[in-house]
Amino acid sequence: MDAEASPGPSPVKGRKRDAERTRKAILAAALKEFAQQGYSGARIEKIAQAAKCNIRMLYHYFGSKKNLYVAVLEGAYDDIRKREAQLRIDLEQPLDGLLELLRFTFDYFEKNPSFEGLLRAENVMHGKFVRRLAHVTEAGFPLRKTIADLIASGQSKGVLRPDLDPVQIYVTITALSRFHLANAFSLSALLDTDMTRPEWRRARWNHSVELMKAYLTTQPDAKAGQGAVDALLEAVD
Repeated sequence: MDAEASPGPSPVKGRKRDAERTRKAILAAALKEFAQQGYSGARIEKIAQAAKCNIRMLYHYFGSKKNLYVAVLEGAYDDIRKREAQLRIDLEQPLDGLLELLRFTFDYFEKNPSFEGLLRAENVMHGKFVRRLAHVTEAGFPLRKTIADLIASGQSKGVLRPDLDPVQIYVTITALSRFHLANAFSLSALLDTDMTRPEWRRARWNHSVELMKAYLTTQPDAKAGQGAVDALLEAVD
């Protein structure tokens, strides 16, 4: 007797899988287009073509160009925050923990140029969309707490200097990780140095680590050079 035929895949599940694949393809294509062209310059027809779907399908999933852009922006921030959360950071090793966060951020920006491009495009618009997304701010709270906890741990152990600010530290980490990528071609021309070469990038990484270590662990003499510092601050004011 023939074995009883097993039922085929559920049509509903099949449609859901196809819909999810299409949605992911649209988001991936949109991320690249928005990163390269900015919000205003991005073209929906180019996104649909790259995603291998028609424009009606794109609007079916996202409703508008604005909604698609917001979905891309949220997805990009979600990705970096989720990957950060997977880092094994030991609060008992505070300096190593901060340098591990630097390593991750440095590596992430280099391997995800579309994220860098998306941030650049959003800043051109003065953060028009990202500042409206409470989800992005909320997702940053664990990161800020981790940095604050590492600083507190390091200060209690006498490893880190006492006057460290978590926000300033993360801004420094992102600056070290992004600036040489966002300005690689203009700086290469200015300084006659190819900053796209792997060898230069490795040297940049080593330089960034040494800068962070020196700043985090060195307590400057409160008296030495204070006059010059005060003069600089007065000049800025």
